[in-house]
Amino acid sequence: MRCAGALVIALLLLAPPAGAQDTGPVYGPPAPRDVKTLTLVDPVDGHAFQWEVPIASNALGGYDSDGCTYARGEQSRTSGVATSPTSLYSARAESFERDLTDEQTQSLLVLLSGVGADVDDAKDLSPAARYSLAAAVAEHLGDPAFDVAELYLIGGWTVRDSIVGFLPGVRGAGDAWNKLQEVQALAAQVTDPHPRTRALFDLARLAHRGGFPHERDDFLQKLDSFPDAGIGAQEKRTEFRRRVTHERALLNQARANYRRGLEAREGDASDRAVARLMVADISRRLGEMDVARDEAEAVRMDTAAPPEVVMQAEDVLQAVKTQRAQPIAATPETK
Repeated sequence: MRCAGALVIALLLLAPPAGAQDTGPVYGPPAPRDVKTLTLVDPVDGHAFQWEVPIASNALGGYDSDGCTYARGEQSRTSGVATSPTSLYSARAESFERDLTDEQTQSLLVLLSGVGADVDDAKDLSPAARYSLAAAVAEHLGDPAFDVAELYLIGGWTVRDSIVGFLPGVRGAGDAWNKLQEVQALAAQVTDPHPRTRALFDLARLAHRGGFPHERDDFLQKLDSFPDAGIGAQEKRTEFRRRVTHERALLNQARANYRRGLEAREGDASDRAVARLMVADISRRLGEMDVARDEAEAVRMDTAAPPEVVMQAEDVLQAVKTQRAQPIAATPETK
């Protein structure tokens, strides 16, 4: 291996790659849990149960261009949606209980019983599955499309957590792009298969977090350019891609509901500006750059958009421009 110091710097910046479980990275012990316990009552059948919510009190991981924030340790969104162990009724833990009419109760029982046929134990549901259930319940009960969209969006973030792990201090798309260039330059000096494999996964994870799908896929593809390092790289890549596909499906659902809310003119002008920003950045993450540019430009020109939303739209626009004008080439093949 050449330039071992460069590899150390890169691995200090980036956490290990995701493994075969959706619950988090495969390397290293789990982070200690700091939780609070809530007692919730299922509004469908009256069953009371306890639900633990992680307390994430820091922002050491920074944030993404679509608003996803990160703390060191377990993310509070992991258990942000609670699921009743009896009916599978799912909703945000902090607003779990609500008044239901008899008609709503009966129709929810029909809806949830169809899901329950495939669920042996509600505790086994992934965070993303719980968010999807909560979104289905919210839509069934006629909640605003923007609320439904946010549930799908955060559900997508829980999948992203399992892909990217903990990457400290990444602040938006522009910062992710700059860090990606810096780390790529270091990784290019690594030639031994084992650290090279780790470096390519790190680069792919950072590219995914920044919302650079083509660059991410290039890094993963480069795993075929040198001998396997004996750490299951091909299987990890397959799992990485499976999770990406899962996140994409949830982001698509979020975007569809943001668009539904925009068409219905939900909320006030500020809410609609945020929703259009979400459509822009989700489209960028899905590789639809023309849509991303047009929607972000609309937000930038919207006089009703809050200043911080305009700044985020400018970050998305710059990311779209950078991704198109300066595509990052994956680490050169070993000679």
